[in-house]
Amino acid sequence: MTVAAEVREFVNHRPYVAEALEYNIVNMGRLARLIQRELNLPSAIAIKAALRRHSVHMRNSRSFREEAVLSLLRLSKLMVIDNLSIVMTHKEFEIVNKIKMKLSDLNYVYVVEKGSLKKIQELTKSSLRLIHEECAALVVTSPEQSETTPGVVWYLLSLLSTQNVYSLAFASCYTETTIVVERSDAIESYAILSKVIG
Repeated sequence: MTVAAEVREFVNHRPYVAEALEYNIVNMGRLARLIQRELNLPSAIAIKAALRRHSVHMRNSRSFREEAVLSLLRLSKLMVIDNLSIVMTHKEFEIVNKIKMKLSDLNYVYVVEKGSLKKIQELTKSSLRLIHEECAALVVTSPEQSETTPGVVWYLLSLLSTQNVYSLAFASCYTETTIVVERSDAIESYAILSKVIG
């Protein structure tokens, strides 16, 4: 593998390094020496040159990706659904008005209306793993291009996480992305996302 290929692989497996390079806020010499030590490569100068070339490519690519994502989000709609709960079981059960995700052969996760919790607890006595009450869902409905535009979900989750909003669950399929947060974070989350959506 060439030095350039090893440098690209190093950067691509460390999102924080990639982001710093994309924003051009890295001391290239120090990063080159770190990579040299970690990958046991002979020349820090060659690594630094590879980093410079790769970072230019990354900046151009990021700018194009980010503009594609923002253009799509400007055409999207945002809605909040309140009074939800997350239920995790190790057996499947049937109930109306829910989002269901099969995590593995051992776990099923449901996002349900809070009012149905009592009935669910009766249905799932032996298989209940977790109930997380007091949730809200932010539902982003986007144009069809969202299915083929990389980075949409990442961008939305990044906006929330940089403001210390924890996403309890999320699902994205076709034109709809649903992000479940604590009910206490719903208003702040809506305010954050509405700055880029619509």
